[in-house]
Amino acid sequence: MLPSELLVSKIWGNRIMPVFSSLDEEQIAIAAEIIKTFKEYKGRKQGELSEVLEEFEEGINYRFIRGLRVLLERRCSFESASPLNPIEARRVVFEEANKWGVIINEEQRESVLKKAASLLGVSVEDLEKSLWADTESELILREFEDISPLELLRWYNLALAQTMLFGATNMEIVVKSGYQQLLRAIKYYGLMYNAEVRNGSFTINIEGAASLLKLTERYGTAIAKLLPLIVSLEGWQIKATILRRGVTKKPRIYDFTLDERDRDKLAVRSINETEKFDSWVEEDFYHRFNALKIGWTIVREPEPLISGSTVMVPDFAFEKEGMKILMEIVGFWTEKYLERKISKLEKINQELILAVDENLACSSFENIPGKVIYYKNKVPLKPIIEILQKLEQKKINQDIAKLKITTIKPDKEVVTLKELAEKHKVTIEAIRKSIKVDNYTLVGNTLISNETLNKLKQELENLPEKKRSEAAKIFQKKGISEVDCLLETLGYKVIWSALDPDNVTITKKQE
Repeated sequence: MLPSELLVSKIWGNRIMPVFSSLDEEQIAIAAEIIKTFKEYKGRKQGELSEVLEEFEEGINYRFIRGLRVLLERRCSFESASPLNPIEARRVVFEEANKWGVIINEEQRESVLKKAASLLGVSVEDLEKSLWADTESELILREFEDISPLELLRWYNLALAQTMLFGATNMEIVVKSGYQQLLRAIKYYGLMYNAEVRNGSFTINIEGAASLLKLTERYGTAIAKLLPLIVSLEGWQIKATILRRGVTKKPRIYDFTLDERDRDKLAVRSINETEKFDSWVEEDFYHRFNALKIGWTIVREPEPLISGSTVMVPDFAFEKEGMKILMEIVGFWTEKYLERKISKLEKINQELILAVDENLACSSFENIPGKVIYYKNKVPLKPIIEILQKLEQKKINQDIAKLKITTIKPDKEVVTLKELAEKHKVTIEAIRKSIKVDNYTLVGNTLISNETLNKLKQELENLPEKKRSEAAKIFQKKGISEVDCLLETLGYKVIWSALDPDNVTITKKQE
């Protein structure tokens, strides 16, 4: 993105377009010269670099040159070359100068500098170098990340298009693939959207800040940040309405369109949206639920739900042993947006947990399938846990009924409840409550044949050193990890008298 004053555009009728670089030989040569200048001025002052770059503007559209310059400066690392902290140097000098009142001659100035230099333990020369070393023109170019001239021009074109989108009142995006990543990015940036399936493509309409609360740079920037991802997808096109203020300051609306035919002109980049949450409410709930450790996994932004032409990405999914329930958090935006959210939920007709800001109209959610929970400031955990527990108990009861007509027969001497649950497609708890197998004993979460238990017991008795670590090695050969539980079953107890786990001993219980 570029500063708005560097946007170069053309208008005809009600249409507006950035003036993209043509990527011709002449502009590639200009870009190459500017890149070369940055390389050559590595280790020199930023002010010196700026003076040379200003010469490029003569006879050329200065906004084009400055746009390239802005993009290249973002690839630079500038540092102060000061022998000491410039802020601290100025503080000491100003304190000394205040003792004189008003400095009226060179002799008084020299006296102030000598005293300040003495206090700081440096020479007057080093002090003078440090006083303003943190100003932009005095910074030293330390590092520059190289780029090819053609790629720079493509970044320039992309930045122009992004800058144009700062003023978007809404944007319609059509893609043939990659919509899941795009929807996640939209949610990541906190944008309001409506998604539909049309003629085999996904159409996503994003409302811009100008049509909602006021045209804010933050919201416009978020819309613009989507562009690098959009242009990397298949069959993409965008249509946006752009608010511009002319010389008379009277705002006008223009149409701005781009599609995949423009892709070769633009730089392409994916974006990382893995950490940021849509809101504090979501982030707070996610971390509080994760801290519970109740056996349910919470998944952020699971696979989108599609019903007919309607597409929706829930905020969360709760998953456990084949069970899954979705959750959507509904906060307040605008009445129109809220109406569309409710309509979308009704069309999806998917049972889910709906956490609704209690400031919203409660009656609006009466027809939504699933469980509605109202919250103020933060989503409560207790009702969520109760819903999950009821869902889990319902599943367990169904699985127990299913297992009553199924023969559970282990096919090996040691088998975990998890393995049996996966084999019969039921929950572990249902297996635990239903399991009754002749000649097998349940040890913790592992079913072990009595014959194997007897062999293990004999091996323990033959151990020269009765150490827990040696017992664990014997059990491990059979694929058993529940060491203490099995020792208990075999009539042993663990003596935790040693700090070193390898020296923890075991002994037979008293008969």
